[in-house]
Amino acid sequence: MKPWLADSDYQFDDGDAEVGVRMKAMLGAMNLEHFSFMILRPPRNKPFPIDETIRTSYPDAWLGRYRALRYFEVDPVADLSTRIMQPFYWGQGRFLRDFKKPQRLVFDEAKCFGISYGLAIPMHGPDGEVSVFNVVSSDKRHLLDATRSEHGRIFAAAYGTHDRVMREQIRLPFPGVEEDVELSIRERECLAWTLEGKTAGEIATILNLSVSTVNHHALSATRKLGSLNKHHAAVTALRGGLIQ
Repeated sequence: MKPWLADSDYQFDDGDAEVGVRMKAMLGAMNLEHFSFMILRPPRNKPFPIDETIRTSYPDAWLGRYRALRYFEVDPVADLSTRIMQPFYWGQGRFLRDFKKPQRLVFDEAKCFGISYGLAIPMHGPDGEVSVFNVVSSDKRHLLDATRSEHGRIFAAAYGTHDRVMREQIRLPFPGVEEDVELSIRERECLAWTLEGKTAGEIATILNLSVSTVNHHALSATRKLGSLNKHHAAVTALRGGLIQ
């Protein structure tokens, strides 16, 4: 079984300052145009200004307008990312149908800067923090093709960026695997298959378990590793040599 997770684009000792450099290099390799990251909700009891967490390759003119008009308060991608935990594609057309006019206006203006389609990775942390990582293209078909073949690299980039920005904002220790962490065989299996992109239902069929049992093992491993969710746990376990 070969995990789909790619090697991290970050070096272990990279900090927040390296985020833009590393992500721009990744975009070049994938022939995509932009990335963006923002913490949408700080951890409980550790508030900090949201606009200070924006890391992006968007044009300065758009970033300045986005911050000045506080578009992060009505941005449809930001709004949806606080309410769901699954990655989603966004763009012009049907995606905007259920949003209000001020929210659609953000997309209308962004389109003028070549920001038309993207893939969002929402991340919900154990202390209530929420962030979102996006990769962006003006070509919808290219975005779909590029991202579908690079699941592992994009997930690793999303969690890596989250870790580094959070670490800078609240002096969060760099996430790793403690020496005394032990995962059960089932926990390792569930995380390994998660790296293959399998859903809980698919993993249940593979391992001849119930879906609730698979979710139990994934949640247990996530807690042991201090991770954001099962995908982050799988990344951390792989980096720590707990799964292969």
